[in-house]
Amino acid sequence: MGKGLALTMSAKWMAGLLALAMLAACGNDKGAPSPLGQAVGSVAKATLGGIKARRAGKAGTAQAPAPVTRADLEKYGIPILRAVIASRGADALLTISDDKGEVVTWSTTDGTTFSLRNGVLIQTRGMGPDLMSAQVPTLGMLGQAGGTHQRMYYFLGPEDQPTRRTYDCTMSLKGRETITIFDRKHTVTHVTETCVRPQGKIENEFWLEGATVRKSRQWASGLTGYIEFEKAVD
Repeated sequence: MGKGLALTMSAKWMAGLLALAMLAACGNDKGAPSPLGQAVGSVAKATLGGIKARRAGKAGTAQAPAPVTRADLEKYGIPILRAVIASRGADALLTISDDKGEVVTWSTTDGTTFSLRNGVLIQTRGMGPDLMSAQVPTLGMLGQAGGTHQRMYYFLGPEDQPTRRTYDCTMSLKGRETITIFDRKHTVTHVTETCVRPQGKIENEFWLEGATVRKSRQWASGLTGYIEFEKAVD
């Protein structure tokens, strides 16, 4: 089944994940659950249990279970990326569906995908108003305080005609920070990319750990808004 590992904060999505987990568990001849099926199942059950417990907790009848930990994720031996989309109330754990070196595509179990070039978002699929493609800065450009560049976003407009948004961008250095992602601390460099055009402004943020974008907050489209990414497991 799907190669993504999804986690969203609604009971309807959790029910779907549990169904996907059961299907994924049937993917080998011996009937043993696959690592993906186990991962989806355990994360979905924990989250669904938390939702039920929070609802019941309002009446004082139950407590939420322990949250998913780094140990829960690392035992599956696969890279995991977290994506949070505030505008949609979505909080998802993704796995790799395609790897072309600099460009890696991460997927959820429902087929939604996010393609990133060295950690910078260049494409989405399955989001409705998708980012079709983008011209984005290189990893080296992100680390150049005061550096300037152009960004171009491509979307489908009325009657599926391509439209382009062009921004003039400037990088600024926020400094060194320590962030925590699933129980692990990371020492990172926080940089901000401010992009302007006559019709408005966007601001992307990146937390760089060497040659890795450990965390980011990146604009995807006018309707989706910003997506927060955290690289939880390498």
